[in-house]
Amino acid sequence: MIRTHRSSLLALGAAASLVWVSRAPAQEQEAKGLLEMSIEELGRVPVTSVSRREESLKDAAAAAFVITGDEIRRSGVTTLADALRLAPGVEVARNGSHSWTISIRGFNSNLSDKLLVLVDGRSVYSPLYAGVFWDVQDTLLDDIDRIEVIAGPGGTLWGANAVNGVINIITRSAWETRGGYLKLAGGGEERGTAGLRYGTTLGDSGAIRGFVKYFDRDASVRASGADDGWHMARGGFRADFDASDTDTVTLEGEVYSGKESDLLRGDFTLGTLPTFAEGTIDVGGSYVLGRWHRRLHLGAEMALQVYYDHTERDIPGSFEERRDTLNADFQHNLKLIGRHNLIWGAGIRSTGDDIGNTFFSTFEPASRTDQTYSAFLQDKIELAPRKLFLILGTKLEHNDYTGFENQPSVRMAWLRTQRQTLWAAVSRAVRIPARIEHDLRLTSPVDLPNLPLPLYVEVSGNPDFLAEKVLAYEIGYRIAVGEQLSFDVSVFDNDYDRLLTNDALAPTVVPAAPEPYIVLPIVLANGGQGRTWGSTFAARWRPLDAVSLQFQYSRLEFDLHNKPGHSGRDMTTISGNSPEDQAAVYSFVDLTHRLSFYGGLRYVGELPAQGVPSYTAFDASLAWRPNSRIRAALTVQNLNDDQHAEFGDGGQIERSAYAEVDWTF
Repeated sequence: MIRTHRSSLLALGAAASLVWVSRAPAQEQEAKGLLEMSIEELGRVPVTSVSRREESLKDAAAAAFVITGDEIRRSGVTTLADALRLAPGVEVARNGSHSWTISIRGFNSNLSDKLLVLVDGRSVYSPLYAGVFWDVQDTLLDDIDRIEVIAGPGGTLWGANAVNGVINIITRSAWETRGGYLKLAGGGEERGTAGLRYGTTLGDSGAIRGFVKYFDRDASVRASGADDGWHMARGGFRADFDASDTDTVTLEGEVYSGKESDLLRGDFTLGTLPTFAEGTIDVGGSYVLGRWHRRLHLGAEMALQVYYDHTERDIPGSFEERRDTLNADFQHNLKLIGRHNLIWGAGIRSTGDDIGNTFFSTFEPASRTDQTYSAFLQDKIELAPRKLFLILGTKLEHNDYTGFENQPSVRMAWLRTQRQTLWAAVSRAVRIPARIEHDLRLTSPVDLPNLPLPLYVEVSGNPDFLAEKVLAYEIGYRIAVGEQLSFDVSVFDNDYDRLLTNDALAPTVVPAAPEPYIVLPIVLANGGQGRTWGSTFAARWRPLDAVSLQFQYSRLEFDLHNKPGHSGRDMTTISGNSPEDQAAVYSFVDLTHRLSFYGGLRYVGELPAQGVPSYTAFDASLAWRPNSRIRAALTVQNLNDDQHAEFGDGGQIERSAYAEVDWTF
């Protein structure tokens, strides 16, 4: 039931955004590759997701990690979701050909809902279930500059649903992608991929690129034998302008459409059981986004971002959704006032949907528009010159489900030396209710043997559902040892309350024709609470100029339980959806100046609640550059195993091999 409902929630987006480009044409330079940067330079990689302003990764007062665009290209991954495996502590499980479950610090499921995902600052979470439809998050991977992964609450700056982490996918400026680019790839599972991009200048002050992309992926191996292959096409643009000496503007947009095969539920009524047959899910959408940035006196700056997003998803037998979202955010970084560095901002978000109900899932009302208003303030106080910083902040939001929510945080950063940083944080974050918790009525038959009458489970939303909340304690340490080695370790303890539970009520017998049936009512409630704690370790080692190694390990433990009077959802299921241990070793090697190699070995612990055993996977990619314009690569995924399960009944993930050719012209 849960898996089918999850697949019913996939959406397409249309949004418009303006994004600041921090580099003028005269200052343009090609970004360094992974093996061209020293350990110290990697520590100075900029991040913006921790404090909503640019700072060095080594100075960030959070468990932050950056996946560079060069790492993505060298690893041979084909999707954004699979690229996240390169970051420590991120739980990535492929749940079939076109479905993933992704989370940070636990609570992974088909309806993962405690992770905020941004693309160039645009939120892509779905208000339908407060999660991310990863099947429609895509672009030309060559256009990605970096992915910033922040583990831990980010609600103080980013708002509701940034409970366990923030992922910000940042694309390259149009200045960096002038000229042509063609990509062709194909293989066993990745049956065919084609991408074309072309960029040019617009006078002396602007640059623009446009792209198109198409892919076709084979089905996974499923117990039912059903086909879950899919294909999708998309196209988009990005333009960057230096409007004046102080003003920069970015415009970008995209449109996409795809079809996904799956085993779909047929129509049914109470007293009958549905039939299941292979069918097609239609997804599509578009967005346009814009951002204006102005540099002010004495280091101050301000920015205004606006985007519009449209998504569509049609799942026969479940429901269809059309959603439109308009979002505006203003941010002002004030000049330094003594020891204080202030940043504040405000935003408004309006999202409306139109849902085609079925007997299986009904939303009441079928159409709804919600507004969220927010404002935040954060002060970075320099307690000791360039050494010790106290960061205080909070975000106040008003939503149409629970009213006002406050998300404060206190952080400390001690830059003990230029190569060592110790940080600590205490934060509160919330996840506001989604449509499924507030307005859903889900009716699903249960086929149990030896029952005298048909049984139906009826799940009802709760108009009094409150925001889930967490109080998080974190501490971390970073150090660079010489020029070849760096370590990053973080420890956390999260205290959760008002977690979602499914509270079962007494079953009732309903007399009806052609025969009576039994209804088991379940009401969604805030009946769960408890703790999670764990740690993450990451290391980079450069034993040789041509060799870069990454070591990662994460540990996660749970102590969750139902409150008295709540006997529904088993909290052990939540615990058993996430691996206690994850470990990985990634190697990037330049064999010659034309030949490079990537090898990635990762271990993922068992998922007891899903019946999925632990597994080890090895991926490898060999790339050859005959000249500066052409790159050919052969990638093999799951080289050590012909197939393995990663989550629930989503099917077996098979060994796959594919070849690709990139041409820059």
